Amino acid sequence: MKKVASLVLIVLILWSSTTVLFSSVSTAESSVSLMVIERYDSRRVAVYAISATDDSMTNDDYKLLNFHWYNTANYYINPSNKYGFSTSAVVTTITTSAETWDTKTSSEVFSYKGTTTRSAGRRDGYNVVAWGTYGSGVIAVTYIWYSGSRILETDTRMNTYYRWSLSGEAGKMDVQNIMTHEFGHWAGLADLYDSADYWLTMYGRGSYGETYKQTLGLGDILGLEAWYGP
Repeated sequence: MKKVASLVLIVLILWSSTTVLFSSVSTAESSVSLMVIERYDSRRVAVYAISATDDSMTNDDYKLLNFHWYNTANYYINPSNKYGFSTSAVVTTITTSAETWDTKTSSEVFSYKGTTTRSAGRRDGYNVVAWGTYGSGVIAVTYIWYSGSRILETDTRMNTYYRWSLSGEAGKMDVQNIMTHEFGHWAGLADLYDSADYWLTMYGRGSYGETYKQTLGLGDILGLEAWYGP
């Protein structure tokens, strides 16, 4: 772990953690397992050390999940929302999140295939990003169906319990910020929780109005390259 200059802060944050749930079934594909990554939050006063300045381009930390895509993840977006966002604005924002990863590797990890009315969270042969209801305290939930080290299908549901923004508004979750992080899970990267990794996209805590996870740091890129090459 790199040592960085840090500053101890006492801040009111939205604290996100991750709960990972598993299930498995036997099918013609052999054993298929489901990982559900829930990003919980709670308002609290926390004391922790973070880098005083953005050091994401010198921090090489990353952590991998045990599986990744062996082919391109063709994905669909359900743009339906209660926030007044146009379909084109939703699609542009979410595809930008996916492309943020694709531009850092010569592999085509993600390919946008169009809009859909399908919901996220059900294995139906479609990789879907959508808003939907979920338990309070969960910002977004990513479902990963896999067999061995191979991802078969992935969905992400953005929780309508929260207010959302396409422009980093205070008091709202920023779609591009959250989805860039979630697409990191789709790509096979795990959350980081050491405070030294605060400025990396795969850092597992977040807050309202946060936008710094829209871009990748060195560790995020190295993790992507570990699975898909430069």
